[in-house]
Amino acid sequence: MGDILSEGSLKRLIEARDKAEFLAALMASAYKERLMKATLTELDDIERALKEELIDQYLMVIRSTSGELRDFFEEVFRRLEVENLKAVIRAKTSTLVPFKPLFFPLDSFFGRKVSNLMEAKSLESVIKQVENPYKDILEAVLPAYERSKKTLIFEIALDKELFSALWMRMKRLRAGDREIVRRVMGTEFDIENIMTVLRCTSEGVDEDEMRNYLFPYGYAFDLDSAEARASLSAADVSSAIRSLPSPYTDELLRALPLYERDGSLIPLEYALKGFFLRMVKDLLRRNPLNIGTVLGFLHLKKIEVKNLYAIAVCKENGIPVEKIKKLIIA
Repeated sequence: MGDILSEGSLKRLIEARDKAEFLAALMASAYKERLMKATLTELDDIERALKEELIDQYLMVIRSTSGELRDFFEEVFRRLEVENLKAVIRAKTSTLVPFKPLFFPLDSFFGRKVSNLMEAKSLESVIKQVENPYKDILEAVLPAYERSKKTLIFEIALDKELFSALWMRMKRLRAGDREIVRRVMGTEFDIENIMTVLRCTSEGVDEDEMRNYLFPYGYAFDLDSAEARASLSAADVSSAIRSLPSPYTDELLRALPLYERDGSLIPLEYALKGFFLRMVKDLLRRNPLNIGTVLGFLHLKKIEVKNLYAIAVCKENGIPVEKIKKLIIA
């Protein structure tokens, strides 16, 4: 596996005076070899290089495993294919100027050629052409989308299929590996569900409809618990947060004043993502090399790539350092 940038290295990248200084600092990191193969004249070049590096790390893990473990990590890798498909759907349903997203380059691995779906003339054509495991679930929710015009319906359906497949793969692992993965993935699913609850609460969505958007998997946020029922039926975001189980309540309460001041859920989302990041880092520090450290590394690498691209965009557009810091998950 490769290296994760240190906090000091990330700080230097954030505080770089401009794009040129940012790239020079990045060239002094583990990304040097990948970046030297790119022209780096446009943001697309940087994004492509970062995504290719992330793909290489996933493939390195997959090639070094076998059996149920390999099957599990291939399912983890499929998350990036789902991101590609979501990007296609967003592009086909957008009312803005048409755009072509930059995909994760992994069509050759899965063979489903998701990126080619951008050539389809319409959303309906995308759904007709896409292969399973995606075709059936997208066809099933298409009527609901046509009624509401909410692309979130497609994204939740895709996530439910993927998370279900991941959960099933997790159950086939040996006991020690299974418990580690349940904690990591379960916490991530908890966070997804909690953010859905907070978004729905802020938009006045009732509990019955809200439950349609939630994933039936988790670690500490049991959807059948009294805490969950209280949170789902809360009158406002503040009450929903106070009904959640620990440690999520504690993390969110610290960010609640920012939500109450600005009315934006972003500080709450970043608080939960920061908690997850710290948990994964702690897992890497405490444990010997096992499935938890490998899964944790892949999570950290994915977050790192998102952070680096966000910094690159900010440097390209002259965004001040203090604003950049607020956009980074750390």
